[in-house]
Amino acid sequence: MECSGKHDLERRLHERLYAQLKLPAGQGVWVAFSGGGDSTALLSALKALGYPVRAVHVDHGWRPESKAWAQHCQEVGARLGVPVEVLTLAPLTPGEGLEDRARRARYGAMAALLQKGDWLLTAHHREDQAETFLLQLLRGAGLEGLAAMPWQRPLGQGFLGRPFLDLGRSLLQDYLEAMGLPYLEDPANCDPRFDRARLRHGLFPQLAALGWPQAAMQVARAAENLGDALEVQGQWLAAQEAHLGSTGKGALHLAALQGLHPAGQRIFLRHWLRQQGLALPSRSRLAALQAAIARGGEGRILQWAGGGAVWLQGGKIHALAQASSPVDWEAGPWQPGNGPLSMPGWRGQLLATAPDTAVHALNPAIAQESLHWRRRRPGESYRSSDGHHRPLKKLLLESAVPPPNRGDVPLLFHGEDQLVLILGYYTAPWAQAKGPEAIYLWRAESGST
Repeated sequence: MECSGKHDLERRLHERLYAQLKLPAGQGVWVAFSGGGDSTALLSALKALGYPVRAVHVDHGWRPESKAWAQHCQEVGARLGVPVEVLTLAPLTPGEGLEDRARRARYGAMAALLQKGDWLLTAHHREDQAETFLLQLLRGAGLEGLAAMPWQRPLGQGFLGRPFLDLGRSLLQDYLEAMGLPYLEDPANCDPRFDRARLRHGLFPQLAALGWPQAAMQVARAAENLGDALEVQGQWLAAQEAHLGSTGKGALHLAALQGLHPAGQRIFLRHWLRQQGLALPSRSRLAALQAAIARGGEGRILQWAGGGAVWLQGGKIHALAQASSPVDWEAGPWQPGNGPLSMPGWRGQLLATAPDTAVHALNPAIAQESLHWRRRRPGESYRSSDGHHRPLKKLLLESAVPPPNRGDVPLLFHGEDQLVLILGYYTAPWAQAKGPEAIYLWRAESGST
C-alpha cells in the first residue's frame, strides 16, 4: 500500500492504521458510513489506499429522509466500488438520552456484522473527541469518561478503531473538496436539542472569541493524556483483582478491601460494581458503602438508585444482582432427563461434559430418587449428610443467599427433609457428581437453547 503522491489525509491515515492501530495487512475492514462528510472522507481514503473495505449504514428510521440517506450511501459506495450494507433499526421513542440510546443501538447492530478479527472504523476526529470530553465533564464523569474515546477497543468478535482521532475536521474538509466527493449535511448537527450541537455551535465559538481558538485541540490533548492514565489504572486494577482474591462471581473479601487507600478503594469498587453489571452509586452512597466495609458491616444490605445493591456477610461483599433467584416458578416433582427444567432462566440435563456456565453437577444416580422442588418453610431444618438436622436458615446464611431471595430461592429435596441443592448457591456433598458425567444445572443465557 504505497502512499507516495497521496493526499495528506491518506498518508496520515496510512500511518495511523499501522502505527497506532496496528491493523493487520489484508484484514477485513468495515466503515461506519453515515453519508456525512467525515465518514465519506474515511471511506474514500481507505479505498484509495487499497484496503479491502466494506461499508455499513445504519438507518434509525426516525426522519422522513432516512430512506434517501440510505440510498445516497449506496450510490456513493457504488461510485467508489465499495459494497454498502444498510441496517434498518426500529425507531426510538423520543425522550431523555436519545443520543446515547441511538448510539448503543447502532453499535450493537454493527457489532453483529463483524467476523472474528474484523475491524469497524469510524471517522471520529479531534473535535468529536473534545466534545465527548466536555460532555463527560459536565456529567461529572471519572477517569473512564474523561479519557473520552479510545483509539481502539473490542467490539463483537472484532475491534472498533478511530484512525482520525488526532486529526482536525478541517483536514477532512480539504480532502472532500480536493476529491470532489458528495456528502450529506445532517440537520441534527445544528439542532440545539442535541448536546453536541450546542457545544459545537455555542461553546466552542465562544471560547474562540474569548481567546482560545485552539480549544478543541487542547481539550482533545487533555483527553489523550487522561487515556494514558486510564491505561495505568487498568494495569493497577488487574493487579488488585489478583491480590484481592475474588471468592467467586459476585463476591470479594472485605479484609482485602479494607487494606486499600480510600481513593484506591473507591476506584476499585466502581470497577468491580461495573463488572457485576450494577449501576454505580453516587459519591455519598459510595462513602456509605466504604464506611460499612470499614466496620465489617455483617448482615447489612446497601442499595442505591438504578437498582444497585450489595450485601455484606461472612467477611465478604456480595453483588446482589449476581445472586438473583427466579420468583415465578412452580413447586413440584422433578425427574432429571424427562423434560426441561421448569425454572425461569435455568437449564438442567444429563451430559458427559460440563457446560461453560454450569453451577451444579449432581451424581447421575440421583435421578432414580424421588426429587421435588419447593420453597423454604418457616423455622424448618434439613437432614445433612451425617444424618443430623440443622437449621435451614443457617445454611442459607453460609451459602450467601441474600435475605431478599431466601423466601423464593428454589430448594431441591430428596424425600421430605434431605436437601439436595439450593439453586444457584449450594450442592449437598452427598449429591455431588464423582466424574465428568453429571446432571448439570446452569444459567441459560438470553437466546440460548
